[in-house]
Parts: sequence; C-alpha cells; structure tokens
Amino acid sequence: MVVTLRDKARLAMAAKRRQANLQPVVTTTGCGFVAGTRVVTPGGWATVESLHVGDEVLTFDAGFQRVTALVTTPIFSHSFATPRQLWPVFVPAGALENRHDLLVQPGEGVLVESPSVRDKWGDPYAVIPGAALDVLDGTHRIEPATPLNAVLPVFAEDQMLFVNGGALLFSQCIWGVHASVQPRFGRAANYNMVPVQTAMTMLENGTVRNVTVKPEMMLAAA
Repeated sequence: MVVTLRDKARLAMAAKRRQANLQPVVTTTGCGFVAGTRVVTPGGWATVESLHVGDEVLTFDAGFQRVTALVTTPIFSHSFATPRQLWPVFVPAGALENRHDLLVQPGEGVLVESPSVRDKWGDPYAVIPGAALDVLDGTHRIEPATPLNAVLPVFAEDQMLFVNGGALLFSQCIWGVHASVQPRFGRAANYNMVPVQTAMTMLENGTVRNVTVKPEMMLAAA
C-alpha cells in the first residue's frame, strides 16, 4: 500500500483532532435556529425567519454582518415523524444568559467559556452541541405539535449570533446546495465543537460557564 503525502497529512490532522478532543462544527440534521428565535438587527430584535439576504445581524466577533444566504430546513412536519433525539431542547430564561426562553436544536452549536479548552486564538471558548444542554436544570425536549422549521442565516465567515437576549449560537459559512446559491463545503475555520458526551461532563462538573458579553454588545442588543 502506497501512502501519499496527502494521506499522511490527513492522518496527522485526524490525530491532532483526536488529541484535542474536538470536532469541526458542521451543519447537519439538527442544526439551525428554531423559527421564533430572535436575533439583533440594526432596527432591534427580529425573528430569524423574518430575515432576508442582505440584512445585517449582530455577531459576537465582528459586530453587524450581512446575511449572504438563508437555509431553511423542516424540524417537524405532519408528513413525517421526527425522532425524539432531534426534538429541540427547551432552555429556560437565564440558563445561557438568555433573557427569554429559547429552543435549541440538538446539533446547533452553543458558545460557552471553559478553562479546559482554547479556540484558535487561545481564548477559553468552546462550542457545545445543543443536545448536551439536556443535563442542565430546567431544560427538556419539546415535541413540536405543529409544523416547525429551522433557519440558518449564513455569512461570509463563521459567526456567533446573539439570540433571545444574550445567548450565543453558531452560524457556519459552510452550507449545501439547498441554499439556492453556489454551495461551499469544508470544515469550520473559526470554531470547533466539543463532542456531546464530553460537553455533558463539562456541564455536570461545572467547568463551563456562560460567555461574558461585552457591555457595548448588550447595549446594541437591548
């Protein structure tokens, strides 16, 4: 068997990821913002499903950024059954610095602080999957009773968006052909996601805390 330089590079990258106990954040089933989730626009809070391409939304890292695409996927429909593991997680107000109750998709990335991890800039930020929030007090899965969609606003770069008064959810710049624009595929450049079991352990051990929001950001989000 001949091992090429490309194969060696892939093996080295895979080993590095395993050692770091991190996985790329990817958009897949169970990702996106549940319809009704509110984001910050220059005109104030707006539901994610009311956004249009070209609108600006407040991000954690880069201030207001322009939406380049919107990807809508069904969470629940009367025409198909949604397994329980894909039901959204109900997060009560205050659990994630959110001033209002929040529904989080199980595969959606949530930004938290933890001294046990570091992002690409050396800051103590981690992205945990929404499914890990099951271990928090007051959270539980919601079975949708009526048709419900998820909407993923897409930007030129990976972004964290303020939602429902202060929580931070991930929006990846990698998306598929159903965005009705030229698809881009690959790994997230700015963030990595902690595996769900590791994230649950971090939450249970108290090694995770909510991200401290910059005062000027919250003024903009008020």
